[in-house]
Amino acid sequence: MKHAIALALAATLVPAGAARSQTAEPVMLNQPSANWAVYGAGQTHKGRKDPAVQGGGAMRVTIAVKPANAWDIGASAPITGAIAKGDKLVLAFWARLADGGAEGRSRIAASIQQATTPYSPVLSGSVELTGSWQLVHVEGIAPADHAAGAANVALTLGGAAHTIDLGPVFVFKGR
Repeated sequence: MKHAIALALAATLVPAGAARSQTAEPVMLNQPSANWAVYGAGQTHKGRKDPAVQGGGAMRVTIAVKPANAWDIGASAPITGAIAKGDKLVLAFWARLADGGAEGRSRIAASIQQATTPYSPVLSGSVELTGSWQLVHVEGIAPADHAAGAANVALTLGGAAHTIDLGPVFVFKGR
């Protein structure tokens, strides 16, 4: 599974027009998993089997009522590898909107951040979810060094009343 995802995402780490043979294969910085740590009042979550997603498992998060702040409900996953200033990073995860949203769509924020206060972002963006499983991603360049285990993946899920399925998450760095 790791190798297939690495190859699929490697193209995002290679600048347009660059020769692939000059670029090292991406390095995985986490242990891919759908075991998200979900937090916040007003949500329920439960792991579930789903053969339609790579790896066969997902975390279902249900938010019945939109909270006061989008960041009041979220999900996180650890990053075990070190990040160096200037690293090209890709955060990718499988996700789908199971219910709710607006017109069958919902947008969530996704970031790699410092794992302790002040939770400074390493990279951030947003992804749009639909009713189909999608491998969504956010990419960027690390502005600073982060020791192994000092960063994590963070998703902001409280932007709407919806039910989201989160599949495996992958964090890569290019060279």
